[in-house]
Parts: sequence; C-alpha cells; structure tokens
Amino acid sequence: ASLTTGIKELDKSVAEATEQRKKENSEYKELMQSDTAAKEVLGFAKNRLQKFYNPKLYKAAPKRELSEEGRIEASLSGT
Repeated sequence: ASLTTGIKELDKSVAEATEQRKKENSEYKELMQSDTAAKEVLGFAKNRLQKFYNPKLYKAAPKRELSEEGRIEASLSGT
C-alpha cells in the first residue's frame, strides 16, 4: 500500500517538474528571441553610427532585390 502511494506521489512530482521545465523552456526561448532581436537592432545602430563617425568601418546594407509585387508595394508605402 505504501509502495503504490509512494509511486503515485513520485509520478505526481515528476509531472509537476516536467510542467515547470516546459514553462521555463518557453520563457527561455522567448528571452533568447528578444535578445537576438535586440542585438540585431544594436548592430544596425552601431553600423549607422560608423557611417557618421568612422566611414571606413561602415558596411553598406545589401541592395534588396524586390519582386514586381514588392516594388509596387514599396512605391505605394514610400519605403
């Protein structure tokens, strides 16, 4: 009787730990995505500052090749 009770309690604690790990993993993935996005924004800003303060280190953005739909959309949106 005590053995089956112990096994049930262990199963319950394993399930709770698994749920906690899944929650922590999703939070970690979200944090890593936001960190990556922030690093990209900082890289763009740093490059923009290089253009002004140290033009030798500035890396020009690659030209975007737009499809016909993309060109129409860009001309309509003004970007």
